[in-house]
Amino acid sequence: MFNSNNRNIAARSFRDNRFQSPVDLPNLLQLSGNLALESRADPINYLGNNKICQDEVDLKAKISNQNPVSTGLRLSYDDDERNSSITSGSMKAASSVLPSLSDEIRREVDQQKEELDNFLRSQEQNMMRGLRDINQRQMTSFLTALEKTVVKKLHEKDVELETVARKNKELSESIKNITTEAQNWCHMAKYNESLVNVMKTNLQQVIQDSNRRKRVQQENDVDDAASCIDPKGPRGSTIVENSMICKSCKKKGVSVLLMPCRHLCLCRDCEGFVSVCPLCQMVITTSFEVYLS
Repeated sequence: MFNSNNRNIAARSFRDNRFQSPVDLPNLLQLSGNLALESRADPINYLGNNKICQDEVDLKAKISNQNPVSTGLRLSYDDDERNSSITSGSMKAASSVLPSLSDEIRREVDQQKEELDNFLRSQEQNMMRGLRDINQRQMTSFLTALEKTVVKKLHEKDVELETVARKNKELSESIKNITTEAQNWCHMAKYNESLVNVMKTNLQQVIQDSNRRKRVQQENDVDDAASCIDPKGPRGSTIVENSMICKSCKKKGVSVLLMPCRHLCLCRDCEGFVSVCPLCQMVITTSFEVYLS
């Protein structure tokens, strides 16, 4: 495994430095020529060093066997003491290195644990941030959809209100038209009622005038007959005077000629109050004032 020169050098160096601090142990390992120099020592390497020391002891035993010299029990005791010293020194060096290795491993484990905690913490933060973003996007989309729905409903309600307002306006106009038409019918009914009353009054007046006309006609016939007998007599003059008196008021003289019947039977004051001729009961269309000398 190792050549004899390296084993001799390693054995002598270990014997010379066995009572020194374990910090010099890497230098000893460098002298072996087969172990790498590092700040951290491996306990397996130190077991290899023990094997090197054991090989050195075996080599010396072989050399002594090749050149047998009678030294007695003292030489055997010195060899045993030397071997025990080497073994105890190797164990002490290994035991002094083990705590530093455990501390280094503990620090490494703590560092790895801290890095793992930091990684898990960062992942947790990223996950929470992602969940917040997802919740925010979902809430935003929900609010957007809700806003669209509310706007749509409000628009529909506005359209319904406009429709109701338009129908109310149409109904108001219809009610107004119906009210106006009802008023017109009321006015027409009143007008017709008044017209009926007027016609009734006119009919009564016509009946009265007809009766009076008959009486006047009879009187005129009597007067005509009397005037034919004695036109210059007193009765004849009385009949002429009666024929020149207004047939409506019986007081003033006649001065208005009625058309189309052409009767001269009303005075000027009674013209505006009479619509039919007092003699023939014909409706008066126009009249003319006549000046008698």
